[in-house]
This record gives sequence, structure tokens and C-alpha cells, in this order.
Amino acid sequence: MKYITKYLIAVLLTISSYWVHGQNFYENYKPHLIYNTADTGKVSIHFYNNNFIKNNEYFGPYTEGITYIGSIIQPEVTWTCSNNFSLSAGWYLRQYYGHPGFEQSWPVIRARFTFMPGAQFIIGQLDGQRQHGYIEPIYNEDNYFIKNPEYGVQILLDRNKLSTDIFMDWERFLLPGEAHKEVITGGLILSYALNNLADNRGLSVHFQSIIHHFGGQVDILDTPMQTRANLAAGMEYVFVPNLTVLNRITLASYYIQANELSPTNIIPYKSGYGFHNTIGFGNKWIKLNSGWFHGDQFFAPLGDNLFQSISQFDTGFTTAKRDLITSKLLFSQQIIRGIDLGIRFESYYDIQRKWEDFSYGVNVTVNAKVFEKVVKFKTF
Repeated sequence: MKYITKYLIAVLLTISSYWVHGQNFYENYKPHLIYNTADTGKVSIHFYNNNFIKNNEYFGPYTEGITYIGSIIQPEVTWTCSNNFSLSAGWYLRQYYGHPGFEQSWPVIRARFTFMPGAQFIIGQLDGQRQHGYIEPIYNEDNYFIKNPEYGVQILLDRNKLSTDIFMDWERFLLPGEAHKEVITGGLILSYALNNLADNRGLSVHFQSIIHHFGGQVDILDTPMQTRANLAAGMEYVFVPNLTVLNRITLASYYIQANELSPTNIIPYKSGYGFHNTIGFGNKWIKLNSGWFHGDQFFAPLGDNLFQSISQFDTGFTTAKRDLITSKLLFSQQIIRGIDLGIRFESYYDIQRKWEDFSYGVNVTVNAKVFEKVVKFKTF
């Protein structure tokens, strides 16, 4: 059955590649909010919706297979008070089909201040999750389906050659006497290109870090504090052949460090490392990516468990050295402006175990501004 499913998916992707309109597949999952200084004084309503199916056919000892099927909806109202400040309020809803009611229901508030050209300060709901742009070994793409929207503080810098994202996400707040731990995640993503970043060609260097803290001082639980971090440094080079069948080739190589920073270590390793090398090909119809990952005592608190040396089920089950061959087929189609269809297929071949896990998915995303009106701003 496993091989029949893989064959049918491959046929579907091959047929579809003749009519899809190419773009970055992961962009299909992101809310596209455009903040224009010309909108000063306007109140607008934005509607974001993603209807998704992602089937993980994972049968190895490191993580379990699961099917995510459902919808995410986030309507929000934005008031652009001035040419450098906006305030947004809305509601985030996530429903899994077959699950009664909404699995998550959260109010969202965001204040966005542009304190200099190309630089923003955000407090409230962050431009987070897949918008950070982390590499897969240190940030699992499936966090989108299981984690709440990120809330906290963030600084974004987007200049000609330099892009920076600094954030702190309060995943779970802690009040005195509560029977749970405080959960905080912080990170830094930095990219520098020899050409302008907007050109998306040539050589660029990248640094990514993420630290995950599980602790607090005012809870009533007698469990140890946990703090773990990942650092990644790498280079990417983009060739632009400008051919009809091939208009982009991307080479990327990253070194990744894993560090256990907890006062009491409850996992088998204190540190580890990994290498992640990929090559990608793309044209206006389709994108194909293949890579090799090597890890030695590698762990990542928010990363994909397929890459790690420690089992998600049992921290006592370990395989120090991991080698994976990854393959991805990604493409999307714009149905109409603001509505996109996305399809993907991903494969992970474990060299040591001689075993292949794979996933496939389909999603339809809506990004729409459904109302806009100029209002007068009065000070008090």
C-alpha cells in the first residue's frame, strides 16, 4: 500500500506540473499583509484562511506519522494611524476536521512601529513561524499545524543587502502558583547578500539561532528547568540561467550546532552538530530540491524529529550518527488573485536504516483585504 500511494502521488505531481504557476511553495502558507504608508488614516479588514491536508507517512523510531487536515482562519482589523504606526486586532481560529469545535481560539493584537526606513518594531502577534525562514533541521514545518501564533516582541530590518529578524515568543505565560512551566522561544535570523537581497541571485551568507526555554520561578512543579539552543551558519549561491526549462539553481550549505544549556541535563547528549547541504532547481512551473543531512548527537527542541539523534517517544533511544537524503517537489497555482493552491511531496531516506519516510499535502490559501475606509484620527 505504501508503494502504491507513492506511485499515485508521483503521477499526480507529474501531470500537475504542466499547468501550475511556480512560486515559493512555503509562501503559500504565509499571510500576506502589505503595510503601505499611503494608507495613513485608513481602517481595513484583512481575511486570512488556509485549508490544508498534510499526510506524514512516518514509521521510524524517531517520530510518528500523523495526518493534519483542517482550516485556519484569522480575520483582523488594522488601523493605520500614521505613516509609521499601525494597530491590528483580530481572532485566530484553528479547526481539525472531525474534531469537535475549534482546537485553538485566540485573540490577536499587534502594534507595528516603523522606526526607520526598512526597520520595524512589533509587539503582540509576530511575523512568525514560517515567516522566520528557518532551515528544516532546527525548525519543523509542522509547527505551523500544532503551535499557536507567536506572541511577544520582534525587530525586523530589511535593507538592500542585509535582512535581520530578532524575536522573543512567549509561548506560555506563567502566573504565581500555576501548575505548568513558562515556555519562551527567542531567535535571530540574519542574511547578508553580496548583491541586493531583492535580486535573489549570487552569493549570500546566513546565520540562524534559536533558543527554547522551559522553566520559570513561580510555578509549583518540581521539574527541572530546560534550555536548549541551535546555531546555524551557512552560505547560499543562486544561479540564474534564464532558460525556459530552468531559470534558477540554488546551492546551500549549513553547519548546525546543538547545545544543551539546562542546569540539569535530562537528555543523553550535552552537545551535537550537523551538516545540511541542498541543491534546488526551479522554473515557472515546478521546484525540485534534494539534500543530504549528516548529524552527530544532533538535537533541536523545535526541529523536525526525523533529523535528530534522540527519539521523540523515548529519550533513552538514541542513534548518535544520522544520515538522511531528502527530496522535495514543490509547486503552487494562483487560482485568482489572493487565492492560491499548493501541492508538495517530500521524502526522507535514512541511509543507516535503509528506510524511507515521506509526506504529501495540498492546501488552498486566501489572503484578501475585504474592507477599507479613511477615518479621522483625534488626539486626546
